[in-house]
Amino acid sequence: MLFLSHKSVLVLFLSGFLLFSSTARAENEVLYGKGLFWKIEKDGRKPSYLLGTMHVSDKRVLKMKDEVKPYLTKSKILYKEISETYREYREYVNMRIRDDDRTLDQDLSEESFEKAVELLKLIEVEEDDLKTFELWYVYELLEGVPWYRGIDKDKDTFEEDDEPVLDSQLGSMAYDNDVKVQALESTRERALLLWDGPAQMYLEAIERALLDTDVIENIKERREQQIQNYLNRDTKKMYNDLEERLKDEPKEIYDIEKVAMLDQRNLNMVNGMTQGLIKGNSFTAVGALHLPGEEGILNILVNRGYTVSRMDCDEDEKSSFCPNQDM
Repeated sequence: MLFLSHKSVLVLFLSGFLLFSSTARAENEVLYGKGLFWKIEKDGRKPSYLLGTMHVSDKRVLKMKDEVKPYLTKSKILYKEISETYREYREYVNMRIRDDDRTLDQDLSEESFEKAVELLKLIEVEEDDLKTFELWYVYELLEGVPWYRGIDKDKDTFEEDDEPVLDSQLGSMAYDNDVKVQALESTRERALLLWDGPAQMYLEAIERALLDTDVIENIKERREQQIQNYLNRDTKKMYNDLEERLKDEPKEIYDIEKVAMLDQRNLNMVNGMTQGLIKGNSFTAVGALHLPGEEGILNILVNRGYTVSRMDCDEDEKSSFCPNQDM
C-alpha cells in the first residue's frame, strides 16, 4: 500500500483544526475576533505569547514567522498542537485503515466514488489506498484537501508547496535556538475524537461533500479566501464563515466538530500550556480558530485571571486589547 508522505499526513491531520467553529453568535459578538499574536500576563510573571497559525506553507502566511521570531527564539518552551515524529505518524497510519471487510467503493455510489478519487488525487491518494480508509478518515481528507497544497493564482492546477507548513517552521526555529518543544496533544487523542463516530454519519457527510459539481474549483476559492482572512488577521471572519458552513450539518457532526474538536480541545490546550504560563516566557502556536469565541483559548485565559493584549495592532486601531491604543 502506498502511504501518504509523513509531511502530507501531518498537514491533513492538522487541517481539521482550521475548518470548524464554535457556538453560533451574531457576527459582531465574536470575542477576540481580530488579531493573531497575543501577549499573556499575570501576577508580574514574565509574559508569555500566543500565536494563531494557519497550517499551510503559502509564502504570504510564512511571513508570520519573521514577525514572531524575536519572541519565540527567546522563549523557554514552544507549545505546538502535535509532535511531528514518526511514532505519531505510525499511530495515525494504523488508525486510518478499515477492519470491517468493506471498501469505500462498496459504500458510495459509483458517481460519488469516482469524484472522490478525482479529488483526492490532488493530494496523491491512490484509488486502491482510498478504498481501504476508514470513513472518518475519508471525511477528514475531503475537508483537508484545501490546506495541503498551495495554489498558483496564474494556473488552474494545485501545486505542492516547497516548504514545510508554518507550524513546522516554528518548531524548527525553536530547535535551532535551543527552545524546548512540547506537544499539547497526541495524534491518537485527536483521532479518537472522530474514530468512534457512526459509520453512516460519516458516509452521509462524505456524500454531501461530493454533491458539489464544482467541488475542486470551490476548494481553490475557499483556500484563498481563508488565506486572505488570515492575512487580514480577521479571526472573526474565519469564525463566522466556517460557522456558516456548519449550520446545516446534522447535530451529530456539529457536536463532533464544535464540542469535541474545538471547545474541548481549546480547554485541553490551555491546560497543557498552563505550566509554561506559570513559569513565564513561554510561546504557544495553535491554529487561529482556537483563539476567538466564547469557548476560545483567549476567553478561557481571561476567565482564569490572565491579561491578554494584542501584539499585532495597526497604528490606527482602537481596541481595549491593544495596549498602546486609546478606546
